[in-house]
Amino acid sequence: MNTSLFFFPRGGWNWPHLSLLLALPAYAWLAGRLGWQADLILTFGTLAGLAWLMLWERLRPARPDWQASATELARDLGALGVNALVDAAAGLLIAGAALHWQAARAQPGLAQDLTPVLALPLAVALGELGPYWLHRAAHRLPWLWRFHALHHWPAALNASNSVLVHPVNLLWNKFARVAPWLLLGFSAEAMLWAALFIQLQSLAVHANLRGSLGPLNWLIGSAELHRWHHSVQAAEAHNYGTALPLWDQLFGSFVHRPGARPARVGWLAGAVRPRRAPYLGCC
Repeated sequence: MNTSLFFFPRGGWNWPHLSLLLALPAYAWLAGRLGWQADLILTFGTLAGLAWLMLWERLRPARPDWQASATELARDLGALGVNALVDAAAGLLIAGAALHWQAARAQPGLAQDLTPVLALPLAVALGELGPYWLHRAAHRLPWLWRFHALHHWPAALNASNSVLVHPVNLLWNKFARVAPWLLLGFSAEAMLWAALFIQLQSLAVHANLRGSLGPLNWLIGSAELHRWHHSVQAAEAHNYGTALPLWDQLFGSFVHRPGARPARVGWLAGAVRPRRAPYLGCC
């Protein structure tokens, strides 16, 4: 192994992404000191992370032509607002189901007594498993692609359009992520911080940032990996995981080509592209 590439990857480090993740423990400590509730922690952490990535996209973009225009920012803000409402409604349903499940279960869940060092990575990995398979299926089944297609509409990748997701797509990911957490009895704290990590990773892997995560690409999701998923060529459009590459590695859909990137991103070649972006209707 070339040790110089370990410490100095081609193109330099993607410091905005790394610093965002390194700030999470300090954020957890600060939120605890201030006594913030889970909803505030998740909302503020997500918006602050999005603002941080968008700032650095202006300062050191991977591709200047991928910068979001004012029209695109307005579109993405609208999608963020709609999905925030959908996510909040789904959260209420899940909270009710969780209370019912906890009252009905005879014994505590297997994950209830895990230490945070074990609970957090396990929650992240399990929280990615269901969405991984649904994401993979959405690229193969036309009735799922109808909803997932919106996310592949832009011909550029940036933190802003990472939130361009159909509400139905958001819902299936949310329920697939939370279900194993509830079934296995993860603590509320483990679920909160696993959810925030996954959310920040979703923003970061779409960000138009220069640099690489080097050998960390084998452990966590990155823009370098996720750009391949948005390739217009179906043979390259793998890497269905976002927070972690684990399930892609285990199930044969991992694409990692250090120093390279897809020639074009956006709508899959061969798929009929409508004149307007698909949203609440079919594509």
